[in-house]
Amino acid sequence: MKSLFHFGPFTLDPNKRVLFRGGKPVALTPKAFDVLLYLAQNPNRVISKEELLKVVWAGSFVEEGNLTQNVFLLRKVLAEETGDTGLIVTVPRVGYQFTAEVATAIETSPIPLASPRNLLVEGVQSTTHIVIEEEIDADSVAPAKALPAPPASANWRWYAFAIVLALAVAAVFRPTLRPPTVTRIRQLTQLGTLVHNTKLLTDGPRIYFRAWDGKDRALRYVSPEGGEVFSVDRAFPQIDVDDLSPSGSEFLVVNLADKRRAPSSGDDLPSVWRIAVPSGSPRPVGDLRAREVGWAPDGRTIACAIGSDIYLVEPDGTNARKLATLPGEPFYLLWSPDSQRLRFSVADPHRNTTILWQADLATHAVAPVLPDSITSTGVLPGGWTPDGRYFLYTASGDGTRDVWAIREKKELLHRINSQPVQITAGPLTFYLPAPSKDGKSIFAVGEQLRGQLTRYDSSAHQFVAYANDISADHITFSRDGQWMAYVEFPSSVLVRSRLDGSERRQLTFSPMRALSPQWSPDGTQIAFQGSARAGAHPKIYLISANGGLPSLATPEGSGSDRQTYPSWAADGTSILFSGSNEARSDRALYNLDLKSRQVSRLPASNRLYWGQISPDGQHIIALEDPTHKLMLYDMATHNIQTLAELADYPRWSSDGQYVYFSTMYFSGPGKNGGVYRLKLSNKSTETVMRYPDFLLTGIFGVSYGVTPDGEILTLRDLSTRDLYALDVDLP
Repeated sequence: MKSLFHFGPFTLDPNKRVLFRGGKPVALTPKAFDVLLYLAQNPNRVISKEELLKVVWAGSFVEEGNLTQNVFLLRKVLAEETGDTGLIVTVPRVGYQFTAEVATAIETSPIPLASPRNLLVEGVQSTTHIVIEEEIDADSVAPAKALPAPPASANWRWYAFAIVLALAVAAVFRPTLRPPTVTRIRQLTQLGTLVHNTKLLTDGPRIYFRAWDGKDRALRYVSPEGGEVFSVDRAFPQIDVDDLSPSGSEFLVVNLADKRRAPSSGDDLPSVWRIAVPSGSPRPVGDLRAREVGWAPDGRTIACAIGSDIYLVEPDGTNARKLATLPGEPFYLLWSPDSQRLRFSVADPHRNTTILWQADLATHAVAPVLPDSITSTGVLPGGWTPDGRYFLYTASGDGTRDVWAIREKKELLHRINSQPVQITAGPLTFYLPAPSKDGKSIFAVGEQLRGQLTRYDSSAHQFVAYANDISADHITFSRDGQWMAYVEFPSSVLVRSRLDGSERRQLTFSPMRALSPQWSPDGTQIAFQGSARAGAHPKIYLISANGGLPSLATPEGSGSDRQTYPSWAADGTSILFSGSNEARSDRALYNLDLKSRQVSRLPASNRLYWGQISPDGQHIIALEDPTHKLMLYDMATHNIQTLAELADYPRWSSDGQYVYFSTMYFSGPGKNGGVYRLKLSNKSTETVMRYPDFLLTGIFGVSYGVTPDGEILTLRDLSTRDLYALDVDLP
C-alpha cells in the first residue's frame, strides 16, 4: 500500500512520481515534482526558500532563480488545469505557502494511464519502460475453416470478378493506420542555456548543438543517452554550424565575422567553410557566400539561401545554379533523405507568420506544403525520419510551440491520414525537432520561458529586483508616477498595477497579444499595439485603465495594414503611430485625431518608424528604416536631423530634455553596448547602463523601461532551455 496526496482534482503519487488529474498524468519536470511534493507534504505551512532549496537540491549549490523558475512552472501547470492561480502563495521575503486542502490516502487500485503525449518529463537518469502485453489463449481460438474447392466447371471470368471484388472490398475496409505518438520524454542536458533555435545535428553517437557561454554561443555535443556535455573548439569566433556532411566527418559552417557583398545579392553575406570534425582546419567552399547552407544526403550538392533565392552548388562551391525564387527569405533548409526535395520556412507578410515551403529538384515545382485548412502559425521545419515516412515540424499555438508529424509514404494494407498530427502539447515549448539516426527518437530543444524585472542601481553599479520579481516587459508609467502598465512575459497579456506590483489587473486576454502600451496623459486609458489573434496584423487599440473590452483606435480600413508603436500627444487629443504595408515596407508616421477619428500621414516621414512625441509636442524621435539611425523630426518645419548612427527603442525623458535609446542587443556591436541618454540642447551622449554579463530577454527582442526617477529597467532571462529526446512510436 502506498500513500497518495489528494488536493482539488489532483492526486500526487510519490512512488510513481506522477501528478494525476482525473486519472490522467500532468507533465512536470523532476525538480518541479519534488517542489510540489514537499509543499503538499506541508500544507498551509510557510516554507522558507532556504528550506526548499536544501530539501529539493540537497548537496548541490544552486541559485534561488532555479526555485523561482520551478514555482513559476507549477503555478502555470496548476492554473492551466484548474484556473486557480492561488494554490502556491508567495510570502514576501520568506518563501511559499501551499494553500490547498490536502488529504492523505492509501492507494488501493491502479490509476489508469492516459495519452502518451501527457507523460511525465523524465530526467536523463531514468530508464523506465512501460510494456503492455495481452495474452491470448490458443485453445480459445477456433481454427479457420478451409474454403471448399470451386467446381471445375466454374467460369474463369467469375473468378476474376470475385478477385477484383475482394480487392475492392479490402481496399474500402482496410484499417486506418494508428497516429504517431510520443511514448516518453527524456531530458538529455542539464545546462539550461541552450540557444533556443539551434540546429541539432547528429552523426549517431553524438548530438551537436549551440549553447550560451556568457553572451557568446559555444558549440557542444552530448550522447543520445544524455550524460556529460563536451565542448567543441571553434575555428572562428563567430560561426553558425548549419550542417554535417553525410559521413559525419565535416561541419558545414558560415563565418559570421567575415561578411562581404555577394555577387548574386545586394546583401553582405558570410563566407562558407568546411571544417573536419571535431576541430580540424577550416577549408573555404570556393568563394561562396550565403546566409544559410545545407548538405544533401547523397553528398553531391549544397543548397544555399541567398536573399530570397535558393541556389545549388557542388561541395567545392562551383557550378552555382538557381533552384527557386521565393516571396521572402527562406530559412532552415532541410533535405529529404533521397536528396530530391528541399523544405524550408518563408516569412509570409500577408498572414504575419511563417509558411512551410518545398522545392522539388526533379519537377522544379516550388509551393507551400501545408494546405490552407491548417491553421498552425509560425511553422518551422524539423526534418524527415531516415526512412522518409514522416516529416516533422513545430508550430505555435495556445502559448507554446509543439511538435507535429506528417505521414508521407502510402501503404497498401492501411489507410493513411495525410493530415498533420500534433504529438506534443506543452508545457515545454519545442524548436526544430531532429530525428535520430534510427528513427526511434526525436531530439528537440525544450524551453520554459521566465523573466525577472530588474532595476539598474547606477550608484551601486548593480542590478536589483523590481516590483516583486514580476516577469514583465514593455513597462510604461502613468504621468503622475502612481501606476505602471506592462506586458507579461511570455504570455503577452497587458497588465496594470501599482509600482510595487500590487493592485494588479489583467486588461487583455488570449488570443490577443499586446505590445508597446502607453498611458494617456490623464491616466484613464492605455493605447497599445495588439494582434487580435495569431497571425493577425498589429493594430492600435484603446482600453480603459480599469479594464473592459479593447477597441480599435482607428476606423477599419484606415491608416495602414500594420500599425505599431503608439504615442500620445501631450493634450491627449491625438495618437501618433507607425504604419507600413503588409510587406513592412513603405514605412511612415501617422497621426490619429481621436475626436474625428481621421488618420493623416505626416509629411516627409517616409522610412520613419517607432515615432515618439516629445512632452511639449514640438518634436518626434524615430528610427530610420533600414539604417536604424536615431532621427529628430520637427513637427512645425518637418525637417529631420540625425541624432545617432545606430539605435533601438527610443524614449523621451519625462521633462523632454533627454532622449534615451539602446543598441541592438543581439547584434555584434550590441553585445558591448547598453542604454544611452542624449541631451537635446547640446547633442552630448552619455552611457546610462551597460548590458550586464547575464542574458536579457523580452517579448520582442530586448527592450528596457525608464522609471519616473530615470532608472533603467531590464528583463533578466531566467528561462531554461535544454536538449530533450522524445521517444516516439511512428507506425
